Amino acid sequence: MPIFEYQCNTCSHEFEKLVFAGDEPDIACPACDSHEVIKKMSAASFMGSSIGTCAADAPKGFS
Repeated sequence: MPIFEYQCNTCSHEFEKLVFAGDEPDIACPACDSHEVIKKMSAASFMGSSIGTCAADAPKGFS
C-alpha cells in the first residue's frame, strides 16, 4: 500500500497518509490543519518495488 510519511512545518507533527498513484493530494496536518507539510524520506518510498527482493549484484552482506 502506498503509505507516505509527512511532517508538518507548522507544529512538527509527524503522520502517515495513504496516497494512491496519480493523485495530487492536498495533505493537511491532522494536529493543526496546516497545509505546510513535507513528505519525509522513508524506507518504503526509497526502496519502492524492490522491497522483499534480493539484488543479485549487491555487495556482500547488502541486499
